[in-house]
Amino acid sequence: MSLLSRCLSRLQPRILPVVGVRAPSRALARSLVVLCSNNRPSRSGRTSHLCSCGCGIHGMHTRGDRELVEFLQEEIVVEKKNLKNGIPSHLDDFSIKVKDAEVTLTKKFHDEEITISLNVNHTVDTEMPEVNVDQPNETDLASRPSFEVDLQIGSKILSFTCSYTPPGDVIDGQEQGGDVFGINELTIYEGEWNDETYCVSGDILDGMMYDLLMNMLEERGITNEFAEKLSGLCSDYEHTLYVSLLQQVQDFVKRK
Repeated sequence: MSLLSRCLSRLQPRILPVVGVRAPSRALARSLVVLCSNNRPSRSGRTSHLCSCGCGIHGMHTRGDRELVEFLQEEIVVEKKNLKNGIPSHLDDFSIKVKDAEVTLTKKFHDEEITISLNVNHTVDTEMPEVNVDQPNETDLASRPSFEVDLQIGSKILSFTCSYTPPGDVIDGQEQGGDVFGINELTIYEGEWNDETYCVSGDILDGMMYDLLMNMLEERGITNEFAEKLSGLCSDYEHTLYVSLLQQVQDFVKRK
């Protein structure tokens, strides 16, 4: 072969065999990221980074991102319709403060400072939801968190760990059973609590003493009725946090 022929053969495109070539899998196709090219200057003179498909997502995104944003837009509208009108400042004579998932209620009782503290995370009872009276076909998910009751005099604190009891049997429309909540644990300490502080389980307390301790809480306004109101408060607040979380997820995916 002459030198000229060899040079011409190198310039010719090489045709590769296509036998055995497989199309990209569906999983691979779903994972491909679509780059948005709508970077034309806006009327304000700034560059727009919104996707050209109209989904409102900034920058690059996937098909799954678009579907998630579309779902969240509808879900947020539905959930907001069921939101209560904010969290009250008081529950009975307890003042209320909230921070993220933490809820704190306080009041004075003679020479005592009473503090009820709880966290609404993982407290929604999904197994036995309450029936919505106004809409019998729908149910309300109730938050029934464990809660700490601290009775403080000076630096000494008598502390109760309480939790809601399972619903009792219902006969003729009336719930049968005892207290709405019970004492799980009891301790007393001075200053700050630590792991070395002794705590006694409510299960091994003398029955008479247990009843007297429940009476002690009742005299300070922590009754069955109060516990039901507290559950309602926590349910409303947890729902507010849930809607806020949905909005934050939507904003994150849309790159806001």
